Amino acid sequence: TGTMPHQKQCPLDQLQLERLAAQYGTPFQLYDEQAIRDNLTALLGAFRKHFPTFQNYFAVKALPNPAILQVVLDSGCGLDCSSTAELHIAEQLGVDPEHVMYTSNYTSQNDLERAYNQGVIMNLDDVSLVDSLMDKTGRMPDLVSFRFNPGKGNTDSETASNVLGGPTAKFGVPEEQIELAYRKAKEAGATRFGIHMMTGSCVIGDDGNDYWAETVSLLVTKMAELSAVLDIEFEFVNIGGGIGIPYKPEDDRVDYNKLADRVHLVWTEKLKQHRVKNHPRLLMECGRCITGPYGWLVAKCDVVKHAFDNKYCGLDACMANLMRPGMYGSYHHITVPGKSGELQVTKVVGTLCENNDWFAGGPDCGGQAQRDQSLPKDSGVGDLFVLHDTGAHSHSMGFQYNGKLRAPELLLRSGSTVDKPVVHLIRSRDTVESLYANTFQLHDILTPKEKKIGKSDSSVQGFLRNYWAVGAIFLTTLVVNVAVSCRKGK
Repeated sequence: TGTMPHQKQCPLDQLQLERLAAQYGTPFQLYDEQAIRDNLTALLGAFRKHFPTFQNYFAVKALPNPAILQVVLDSGCGLDCSSTAELHIAEQLGVDPEHVMYTSNYTSQNDLERAYNQGVIMNLDDVSLVDSLMDKTGRMPDLVSFRFNPGKGNTDSETASNVLGGPTAKFGVPEEQIELAYRKAKEAGATRFGIHMMTGSCVIGDDGNDYWAETVSLLVTKMAELSAVLDIEFEFVNIGGGIGIPYKPEDDRVDYNKLADRVHLVWTEKLKQHRVKNHPRLLMECGRCITGPYGWLVAKCDVVKHAFDNKYCGLDACMANLMRPGMYGSYHHITVPGKSGELQVTKVVGTLCENNDWFAGGPDCGGQAQRDQSLPKDSGVGDLFVLHDTGAHSHSMGFQYNGKLRAPELLLRSGSTVDKPVVHLIRSRDTVESLYANTFQLHDILTPKEKKIGKSDSSVQGFLRNYWAVGAIFLTTLVVNVAVSCRKGK
């Protein structure tokens, strides 16, 4: 028990959320269009103050709803795609190929061909992909980039897999192969080049600026070395994504202006140090920090259970709607609209038949033990629970285990007011029928239903088999009598 801690806010109040729940059911995902736009304006503005041609390629994997992609594109972003399904979305939205970056890993020849034919910027993850692409298409694109793995990485989260560089990371071309990668690409016909590096995720706080400073330093230095050895020039340097967000209420968000100032300082120093005459374009591929803070998973409490001196609130949402707590032990703040007063440590769980299906207070399920959360003591059955910061890597990481249906996605539109919110459905809820629409039954094995129908048919067949002779005599007699009657009628 205790007093109310730091709180996070949802743009809709209890009554407004209840109206949406009545219309669309629970759980549902809610996103805030204007907040996303304002956030992008802040990020782009901070960097374009120093880098007029700066561009952010939004990481589609964070939130791949076409309506959200329309918003980020309209706000001035490009798209960073990591799969051909994401390339498909970009193509369907009519995004110019130069505004699409394809950063995949362990990429098949068919996927390489798809990206090549679409004309997007290809950011390759391994030197072997040069030969794979040549074998499939017969030529290299004019512009090509490689993802550099410098042998180390960083994160401010407790999740080891958020370290995306070094020998424990599966991504990128190592130091001893990076020169060969560009040499092979040049010999295969590439004439324009970029370089990319992303060695961390969820980097946050002022200390995080050291990460970005090191990233810029490493990349500009490597770019200069490659330029000198291979006699090539680089059009862009992509320092990746990875800007973290304050999942905990007491955390501070990244100051975009301070970050851009630090990047610019190191960028200028390194370009001058290495005597780079033609300055490349600076790129990033942020996704989480763009939409993450502006999404909310809204669920209803169906059951309250008291056991082992704990209070468990069971929601109609589960790990299929928000995987991060169960997969990584990550923290997502929870509030109960309309409730206040005395607090109680509460275990918040889902309905999945797995013991890592926890939202708060869960055990270490391979990432880390989840942090306890204190909720109003009178929270219970029928109340709406709001899980914050689900605007990235939430709905997109959903799955169908236990036949769980993916929740609808709703967008609070720009122009909404506090009293008159305008909310549009941008993805409908999955249906049970859609789960099995692409499956096929075996025709040589009867289902229980078919067996029951077959038993009835067998009864009819048995009757006909036993009494067919009687029926035949009856029909023959009937036909003869009709014929005789007709002759007499003449």
